[in-house]
Amino acid sequence: MLLQRVMAELQSIRPEVDAALRDLTAARAVPRLDPPAGAPAGAPAAGDAPPEAERLAAQRRALSAEADALEGEARRIAWQRAEEALRAEEALDAARTLLLARLSEARRDEALGVDREGMDQLRAELWHIAVRARWYGLRRDSVLVEAREALRDPFYVAAMIARGGLLLAVLLAALVLARRRQRLLDGAQVALGRVLRRPRLLRGVGRAHAALSAVSGALLFLATIVVLPAALGPTTARVRGVELGYSLLLWYALYRLALAAARHLIASREAAPGAAVGAKLLRSLQTVARYALAVQLLLALSEVVAGRRYLHHAVGRAAWLGAIPLAWLLMRRWRDDICEAYLRLQDTGPLAESVRATRRRWYGFFVAIAAFVALALAALSRTARRFLLSFESSHRVLAFMFRRRIERRKGAQAAAEAPAALPDELLARLPEQPIEDPAQGLDYYPGLDRFEALLASWRDSSQGGSLLVVGGAGSGKTSWLRAAEHRAGEIPRQRIALRQRLLTEADIISALGAALDAPRGACEGAGALAAWLRVQPRRMFIVDDLEHLFLRGLDTWGAWEAFLEIVEHSTPRMFWLCALAEHPYRYLQFARGGAVVFRTMVQLAPWPEQKLGELLGGRLRSSGFTLSFDDLLLDEEAPDQEAYAAATERDFNRLLWHYAQGSPRVALHYWLRSLRPAGDRRLRIQLFRGPSGDDLEELGELERFVLASVVWHDSLTTEEASISLGFPRLPCENALSKLVDLGVVDSLGGRHRVTTRWQSAVTTFLLRKHLIQP
Repeated sequence: MLLQRVMAELQSIRPEVDAALRDLTAARAVPRLDPPAGAPAGAPAAGDAPPEAERLAAQRRALSAEADALEGEARRIAWQRAEEALRAEEALDAARTLLLARLSEARRDEALGVDREGMDQLRAELWHIAVRARWYGLRRDSVLVEAREALRDPFYVAAMIARGGLLLAVLLAALVLARRRQRLLDGAQVALGRVLRRPRLLRGVGRAHAALSAVSGALLFLATIVVLPAALGPTTARVRGVELGYSLLLWYALYRLALAAARHLIASREAAPGAAVGAKLLRSLQTVARYALAVQLLLALSEVVAGRRYLHHAVGRAAWLGAIPLAWLLMRRWRDDICEAYLRLQDTGPLAESVRATRRRWYGFFVAIAAFVALALAALSRTARRFLLSFESSHRVLAFMFRRRIERRKGAQAAAEAPAALPDELLARLPEQPIEDPAQGLDYYPGLDRFEALLASWRDSSQGGSLLVVGGAGSGKTSWLRAAEHRAGEIPRQRIALRQRLLTEADIISALGAALDAPRGACEGAGALAAWLRVQPRRMFIVDDLEHLFLRGLDTWGAWEAFLEIVEHSTPRMFWLCALAEHPYRYLQFARGGAVVFRTMVQLAPWPEQKLGELLGGRLRSSGFTLSFDDLLLDEEAPDQEAYAAATERDFNRLLWHYAQGSPRVALHYWLRSLRPAGDRRLRIQLFRGPSGDDLEELGELERFVLASVVWHDSLTTEEASISLGFPRLPCENALSKLVDLGVVDSLGGRHRVTTRWQSAVTTFLLRKHLIQP
């Protein structure tokens, strides 16, 4: 194996390295010629000594110079030999490190274990560290010489001054920011408070200011440490000592930041600052953080000194072993709190009885561990449930599973009971039609703040004002218009109803002229009516059902184009608030690129599950009736029947939301069909059953296209269906008659619209057949 060969080479090179280092430390004196006995100590003066004595003194001086040269050469050869030996050892040690890194996890654990192979790795690593320590000690004098020579280099000195100035600038900037950070944060909060107006954004700014104020010191310290390598330069930053210091400071900065964030989080979550639980939690976090910091410092030190090898691996193993007494300490500190928390969660059962019986026993420590595991699993389950419920598809799966559980336990009787007649008083409080007074409904009107902002700018300036509301059938468009009308305050306003389809310019001019009581001259065209409106007092028009101004087909856009011209040229004086159904708007986008003349557009998304539940609960409370979910309870022996009933109510509301596809009108319709009288002002709820998209599979091709055309236009007459589809009138009439007989569409004054009962099924069916857009 290659690793074993490298280890053998390292073993064989050790004597050479040891011998080279011994030669450096051994005395390298060359024998010197001692002067003869009786010779004068000093050099004789010129002319005083005989010639022979002068010649001998010169020879002695020459021999001494040659001895010095021989000593220098011996020293150079010894240094060269040691450097070559250490270079070869360093290459082999680097190869060993590389091979260890490329081993599999299991093989690396085996190679760095406590057996013979692992001990060989440890000995090689310790020998390497010892050799490097001896080498650095021998080079101490040469390093000082090199440093003195570098200080004589003007370019090196200039670079040091530049780097030192940059480092000093970073430290001064950090010091100034540290002293003024709170003042800067307060100023930023005040500036944002002047710009922002929404309470929710202001609350978010306040929370961010409090959090930054708590961690700004630690965050600034961390930022300073991160910037230091750039100030020092890449060469200096890669020096081992500097690298080690930077790593230690970085981990310490992260430790400070983590503690500051934890302290702020605990203080913001605790009902009473400085409470015992918060203090204990902070103390436990400090204990864990200090242990983690110590481990990271040891890991960083071992990595710089010996690399990611045996010692680094041993520190990691020791850290995991050290976690055992740390866990024991934390469990001992939190034992009583864990037991109390578990008993609050589950006060019955074998484990609960064991917790009560062993709280004052020494072996109750192990029971507390089991209780902690149970609490952790419960918390993990709640977290996983919240995470899954953050996806709409998870809500739909849960709704399907709830229905299947009810049907499996209750059998065919789950939804077999026919809807019963409900009290008139209840029905009056739970209308399926749009409400006139917004105070009677749920205060949920997405985008209404955009309307208020646009209306305010139109009222206070000559800026044009027009807003288009787009939403699906039963999504609350009309109620939204009523709420916007209520928010308009004292602004004069007028509702304009488009009850029939208008396809020509003359049709829309006639309808608007009659609604606005315009003179005959103003009804000569779109331009004339817009010009007349520009000289009228300012007011707001509320126009619903804009889908009645166009039709899929040829030469069917005259009314729509004329209406847009009137809106565009009258908005400086008039504010237009209009609503358009979702599927007609999609066709409008495809055919005309949208309704670009409107200054703002609000698209009403399907209602979330929570809002539908609030709507139904609010309507029920306002009626004065009480509702029981006992017929849907599957576990009659649940320990907490009240909590179980609340969970069943939540599951039923989710099922209702899933079937209604987020439409409040459809949800209210099926909710009413689920109610059954149960006594004096009491109601019980049964599982509802609505039609499925599979029930429409028997429809022929013509009937499917006619049904899709009804959805495309929100409502159709027989003549309009014929024009839209290009089919003769009679087949379209027969198809609509069949759909009316099935209850899929209704016919009010000859205009056909999908019924509320079939709305979800029709949408599902047409989407599956790709006859409408998703």
